Amino acid sequence: MSGPISPPDFIEPETSDSDSAFGDTNSTTYTESLRSSFLQSVRENGRGYHKYSDGRYFIPEDEQEQERLDMQHEICLITMDRKLYLSPLPAEVQNVLDIGTGTGIWAIDFADQHPISSVIGTDLSPIQPSWIPPNCKFEIDDYEQPWTFSQNFDFIHGRMLAGSIGDADALFKQAYDRLTPGGWFELQDFLFPVRADDGTMDGTPFETLNSKMLEALSLIGRDGRLADRFKKVMIDNGFENVAEVRYKWPQNGWPKDKHLKSIGLWNMVNTLDGLHGFAARLCIQVLGMSPEELEVLLAGCRKNIQNNKIHGYWTIVVAYGQKPLHPAETTAK
Repeated sequence: MSGPISPPDFIEPETSDSDSAFGDTNSTTYTESLRSSFLQSVRENGRGYHKYSDGRYFIPEDEQEQERLDMQHEICLITMDRKLYLSPLPAEVQNVLDIGTGTGIWAIDFADQHPISSVIGTDLSPIQPSWIPPNCKFEIDDYEQPWTFSQNFDFIHGRMLAGSIGDADALFKQAYDRLTPGGWFELQDFLFPVRADDGTMDGTPFETLNSKMLEALSLIGRDGRLADRFKKVMIDNGFENVAEVRYKWPQNGWPKDKHLKSIGLWNMVNTLDGLHGFAARLCIQVLGMSPEELEVLLAGCRKNIQNNKIHGYWTIVVAYGQKPLHPAETTAK
């Protein structure tokens, strides 16, 4: 089977100035009380954050962020030719796990497309919808804690976990250990920072923000560039048939190519909607910036994000690997 083809390394920018930016019913009283407490967000910076494992994840989980996540799901589908995954899965997959499921939209779509599969989505907050396919369920869990599932999985998936993975080797080893022989593990993620190949981001407020976010992530023990090492960490932890595909999400509609221009326009809205949520906790709580200082910086960033003369793009990494059919012959580190 031939693997997916990565896009070209160089994106040609649009030179025309005419293309401007857009501008459960059996629950006891006790469990109901627990559920209610989980639904209560931690309020910071005017936003709602996960209460479970508070402080381990820097992006909000409130309604504004949920809407952005669902929009980002569509960008992923456009990018990957409407595919939910790139792993060469068999026609029938029994047990599937989606870690850091967010609104659960990926897990729901997978369950709809694979009615024979049993899909579990885990997240720090119960923000997923109640109307879901019968073969899909959601659980409150922190994927960085020891996994206590009663079954192993044929496919484990995670998407856009950037900045929330503290111990990559521990996570990848847990995935390896909880896969059935021959099962697949796939991660799809953003590689910090946003960059431009032609120097047009140099010295801009948006470049400054990206640098500050990387610094803050490092201070809390997170590596914003972890996606760059996904393939190596998979191999180091015993996975076989490891593959990687990289995509580019332009920061606005600057590319000449119509497909990339479309992704860029979607991503411009995605970034503008998420900008404050991406930055607030890292810049204020971690780096000590005042809310006023942050707002001044974000104002400049918003102008940069909408400026077609700044050829920024996100690097999106999809890495997947297979647990050996005979794992006893392979030593996972």
